[in-house]
Amino acid sequence: MKKTAKAHSNIALVKYWGKKGDENLRLPVNSSMSVALDSAYTLTTVEWDAQLEQDEVGMIDDTFSEKEKVKVSKHLDRVREMAGITTRARVVSKNNFPKAAGMASSASGFAALSMAAASAAGLELSSKELSILARKGSGSASRSIPGGIARWNAGESSETSYAERVEFPEDWKIKILLVMAEDTSAKKVGSTEGMAIAPTSPYFDLAVSEGKKDIERIKQAMDENNWSGFGRVIENECYRLHMMCMTSQPNILYWKGMTVEVFQALYTLRDEGIEAFFTVDAGPHVHVICKEDEAEQVKEKLSEIDGIKTVVECGVGPEARTVEEDLF
Repeated sequence: MKKTAKAHSNIALVKYWGKKGDENLRLPVNSSMSVALDSAYTLTTVEWDAQLEQDEVGMIDDTFSEKEKVKVSKHLDRVREMAGITTRARVVSKNNFPKAAGMASSASGFAALSMAAASAAGLELSSKELSILARKGSGSASRSIPGGIARWNAGESSETSYAERVEFPEDWKIKILLVMAEDTSAKKVGSTEGMAIAPTSPYFDLAVSEGKKDIERIKQAMDENNWSGFGRVIENECYRLHMMCMTSQPNILYWKGMTVEVFQALYTLRDEGIEAFFTVDAGPHVHVICKEDEAEQVKEKLSEIDGIKTVVECGVGPEARTVEEDLF
């Protein structure tokens, strides 16, 4: 059977940077929270075919490395085990944004793969079960399953580590501006490698502790309709993540000059009464969080900065889902 799924990238608002326990389970050291992006997504078609002797994995307009193909096949093994089958699969994916450049392509990729493969295998999984499955392929993929603003509960076991949708004030009308650096090549140090050395940072334990507190802080800000408080947590979380990266051994610097210039531009805008906030995942690209009625003013300010390739405006994205858009 053939099925296609669509899943959206997500940007971490409260971040995690490190894992605990069995590496294969991808259990995070602290819970996290994210927002899905409606304009950044992955489409993946999976077909189980008894005529195949091995999995066939490919991309449209891009390529998978051999290492990435192995990861996809390993994830398909998880679905095969759940479905009680040994059939090989044909997989074709397509991103509408750069892969492995710090924009959470693995999140949307493994979320789409999980949903398409499970559905094609005849499995009827709940959102929680899909989130658990997707997490095993890529931790942040767990958050792309429910979409919206999602909280990934760290948990203490595979069954308790999953993401779920959380409510936020509807009148915020959130916009996310993906501010992409001119260099969109794959980052030199991937997230998996970066997390592996995170405990070498002298600030690691403090950072994990603050991450746990920030989950409650951001929830309180949303409950109280406190946009400024919401934004302060987001920016503190950005600095918390990159503090660990910059002080790990070896040091990791994901930012470029453009990254810091965007920070400074947003500080200036806030002095002028426009409350836009920034966050950055493991890469140079900045994700600006603002309200819909101020998005144009923010984009105008960003247009003054050199080193920006493009600015993509996104709304809050939906959950992962099957679609009628087969790629082969």
